[in-house]
Amino acid sequence: MPQGPFGGKQPIGVIYNTSMTRPDAALALAELYGFEARRESRIGSVCVVGAGLQAAIFCDMVGRIYTPGPVRNGNQSLAVGLAAVDPLPPDPAMVKPAVERKNDQGEPQYVHSIRKLSDTSLAEAVLRNGVIFNAEAVVVLSAPATYLARSLDLLGTKELYKERVKRLVVVDSGAPQQDVAAIRKILAEWPALVFFCGREVGESLLFPGARVEKDFAWAPAHPVVDAYRAFHAMPYDAPSYDLAAVHYAVHPDSGFFSLSEAGTVAVGDDGRMKFTPGGGKVRSLSVDPAKKDQIVAALVEIACAKPAGPRGGRAK
Repeated sequence: MPQGPFGGKQPIGVIYNTSMTRPDAALALAELYGFEARRESRIGSVCVVGAGLQAAIFCDMVGRIYTPGPVRNGNQSLAVGLAAVDPLPPDPAMVKPAVERKNDQGEPQYVHSIRKLSDTSLAEAVLRNGVIFNAEAVVVLSAPATYLARSLDLLGTKELYKERVKRLVVVDSGAPQQDVAAIRKILAEWPALVFFCGREVGESLLFPGARVEKDFAWAPAHPVVDAYRAFHAMPYDAPSYDLAAVHYAVHPDSGFFSLSEAGTVAVGDDGRMKFTPGGGKVRSLSVDPAKKDQIVAALVEIACAKPAGPRGGRAK
């Protein structure tokens, strides 16, 4: 690990670019806080693209569960980024129950500091700044690539990414990329290592819904549980698209995932992505069927972990 600004070893920073529209995204955010509690990584920045204000509020609420107390200043953590388009995209249905949930006194169930667009950070800036504030970083792209691509055009950013970003993990959940030109730009111009986490990876690793009900019981209420329940009628097991990508980003040497030879990812005009081995710079992840149970157990353990310190997110 590189040296931290106040001494000691600084864990690698994770920049998470999400739409927060699927349960695996909510669980991946919890997973990141689980890694942070273990000092295996730290959250460099979280940026919402392709969703409305409530998605950013949800990310903020989850953060307050794991980092209780006064809101940290900008030198300690970055505000959630949000792509400020007009009009904003619809709020994800999954996050609404948590954002709108009230306690027994009729007040908001979860503490949060984001209430309006100006409480968030500029999307392309928060993506870049998440790297600036970390000596080493990884990027997980599970959203429209618009603002990550725009960040490449900021002065000095390509050189910054080349120096500090150890790997970019591109997630394919099967849904088409909404900004074809942007994802093509990323795949063509990204100056660091690129890895492709195809839909078959997430779909082969089903997160057991019963564990969501059981393993988050340390909290009397939890926004990730609310989101999981809201996405689909319980019980169900959700594909682990983002969970797998985040785990690989933080622990590429875990032995959980195999890598293809270098190849290319083609992006069709319809936004669909396809990996082809040979002749490129992208490597694709795959899962050994014999390790599926072991991988799922590891994902459950870290995503559902109780915070290391005093718990936040108390009802107001």
